[in-house]
Amino acid sequence: MKTLLLLTLFSLSLFSLNIDEAIQRAMQNNPGLKEKKLLFKASQKETDIARSGFRPRLNLAYGYSEFSKKNFVGADSTSSANAALAYNLFNGFADKFNLKGRQENEKATRHIHEASKADLRLQVYLAYINYLRSQEQITVSQDTIKLLEQQLKDAKNFYEQGIFAKNDYLQVDVELSSAQQALLNSKRNVKIAFFDLKRLLGSELEEDEKIEDISREVKEIIYPKLKEMMLQNRSELKVLDAQTRGLNYAYKASASNYYPKVDTEAKYQVAGVDPIPNGGANFQIHDQAALTINLSWNLYQGGADEAQRALLLHQEYASSERLNALYLELDFQLEQATQAYELAKNQITVATKALEQAKENFRITKNQFDANIANTSLMLDAQRFLARTQVDYYSAYFALYDAMGEIERVVEKELF
Repeated sequence: MKTLLLLTLFSLSLFSLNIDEAIQRAMQNNPGLKEKKLLFKASQKETDIARSGFRPRLNLAYGYSEFSKKNFVGADSTSSANAALAYNLFNGFADKFNLKGRQENEKATRHIHEASKADLRLQVYLAYINYLRSQEQITVSQDTIKLLEQQLKDAKNFYEQGIFAKNDYLQVDVELSSAQQALLNSKRNVKIAFFDLKRLLGSELEEDEKIEDISREVKEIIYPKLKEMMLQNRSELKVLDAQTRGLNYAYKASASNYYPKVDTEAKYQVAGVDPIPNGGANFQIHDQAALTINLSWNLYQGGADEAQRALLLHQEYASSERLNALYLELDFQLEQATQAYELAKNQITVATKALEQAKENFRITKNQFDANIANTSLMLDAQRFLARTQVDYYSAYFALYDAMGEIERVVEKELF
């Protein structure tokens, strides 16, 4: 018996999905997020490439030649093999600043990945809410159809008894047809909302899974604290900040062209007349080691160095302006989200009162209709008023949940 109960509970949980599980699936399976993660890993390898400038280089070389005629020392072939160990002693600090620039680029791509996760979380959250909103529209449409079907039945009885004119009966019938069409449209919206959520989850959503309701606690929000969190947490700010610093390091690295370059190389060479150069060299020294120090200094490149530095400087200034523009944009987003939140809270209060009034109005009108005091038009008006207030009531709650998600995205932190 215990085994059967456990299997039953497992099967029930297998086909249900809550908002946290939906977000988790998206984080694991969404292709767009996977792309950002791979780009971050690629940036880490770019940093490794820049770090290689501080390490020595080891090269091996081999050559073998055969001649149609013997050379001046009487050999018809020659071979050589060498190993060279090279190290850059100074290149105008280019390696240092290039590495720092790559490290900033790595930070930027990491923050882009974090921003993409936050964006995806909001998209899944809003899609989840939209699905529940569409489901509630079906519920309202079904309730409306039930009321109209009963009203149509009553109107038909009154018509057959000669109490109502046929026009009253037809009026209810038309209203019922409109409600049935609205139900079909609501079902269509549910399907679209389902596949939108499935798309965001990377297709990890089955049609027989039950989408659970959502419940969130309403809290008082303090604007200055929200702004402080936004400035501290927002990934897009960190991205632009890292990109600006990266351009600054690129600008500093470009100054390396004004400095001399110093390299050293230690080389060991073996020569011979056979394919394996193990001795018997003719016009090459058979076995030798060499240490070389190279000094180079380019004094003028036709103005390319100056133009490159000016280009990077303009790009750095442009990045700083993008950062300033982002501060303004985020202030606007926060103001918009908090205003929507406060408005939704007020809408819930109004919608709750309106729904209570609509229910009472429908009850009174229904009693009057049954007593043949109210006509069909009044009854239909009461029914429409009730359906509209039901929609407004659910819309207010879902608007509140939408605003909660928007606020959490703006400050990039879970709050509710």
